[in-house]
Amino acid sequence: MNKERMYSEFMELVTTDSASGKEAAVAEKLIPKLEELGFTVSRDNAGDLFGGECGNVIGIREGELDGAILLSSHMDRVPEGLGIKPVEKDGVLYSDGTTILAADDISGVCAILEGVRGALATGKPLPRIEIVFSVGEELNLWGAKGMDVSMLKSRIGYMFDSPGRTGRVINGAPGRYDLDVEIFGKPAHAGNEPEKGIDAAKIMCDMISTLKQGRLDFESTANFPILKTGSTARNVVCDYAMFQGETRSRSRQKLLDYVAYFEDHCKKVAEAAGAEIKITKYEGFLPFLIPEDDEVMVVVKKACEAVGIECKVEVGGGGMDANIYNAKGMFTVGVATGYSKNHTKNEQLILEDYYKSGELAQKIIETYAERCESK
Repeated sequence: MNKERMYSEFMELVTTDSASGKEAAVAEKLIPKLEELGFTVSRDNAGDLFGGECGNVIGIREGELDGAILLSSHMDRVPEGLGIKPVEKDGVLYSDGTTILAADDISGVCAILEGVRGALATGKPLPRIEIVFSVGEELNLWGAKGMDVSMLKSRIGYMFDSPGRTGRVINGAPGRYDLDVEIFGKPAHAGNEPEKGIDAAKIMCDMISTLKQGRLDFESTANFPILKTGSTARNVVCDYAMFQGETRSRSRQKLLDYVAYFEDHCKKVAEAAGAEIKITKYEGFLPFLIPEDDEVMVVVKKACEAVGIECKVEVGGGGMDANIYNAKGMFTVGVATGYSKNHTKNEQLILEDYYKSGELAQKIIETYAERCESK
């Protein structure tokens, strides 16, 4: 494992500006890197789904063995990811405090590249290696949603896109529904005849104050942080209000049950007040939970052992591209690369863990290769 190369490559890519929908500059740097490693590279039209400037970068390297394995990470980052100036202190990378670090997910991109380089350098026969560097992950997993999986032959895959110490493996994550409610009341003069109005703002507050939300149970949550009204004057009864939020659960049935409860609850409150409502629900992604005896888990556990690190299997609380791939029939898990406090200006990356993640990527490829036969 070439630590100096991993360090310089991270610096190169993390200081290249990127954002959800604006990943082209990073994509242009990754394409020749993959081609130098013998990959046939293409780009799809996933960016069109959300108005992005480019699609997923897809690299395929045919192997000498009969299997296929997917490695993936994303090229975009959350806001405050422009003009990043990394700072190293005591073996840890930070930003200069004015931006995020974007180790989520440039560290994953670099770990995959270095892992492939290491596996190729052994000269041993390898299976078909499929790499997807996705777009729009931070917005709504758009790149994975737009990915045509018929291009891929892998049954198993590894998303190098999880916080935590190297060795942490995410074998389950919740699904999510986005929920929006619009409330249509009736205006009236608030001083002269408030009785003739229907107060949409009050109805919204009644809905939210009596709604089950927060931690629903050990695997389910709901949150409604966005509230708006159409009022601009103090002396008019509010005739329009809306609120937005989400629900998550690692159980698909609980997810659907909450959506049904939410609709029924809001309709009852609105009906009692004489208001009309419009409910919009959107399936962001479905949950997944992979058994620890599945091949994708067996391989990563053995790879961790080969690297000399503890494999710590956990379920996550957020969504990632793995949610989409699992829903499309590919068994995929999240792999940590040593970063923490992602999505904040306090984000950090432990360099030794980062280097280990590159070694782990190599061992995952090699461990899977041991299970494959010659063509």
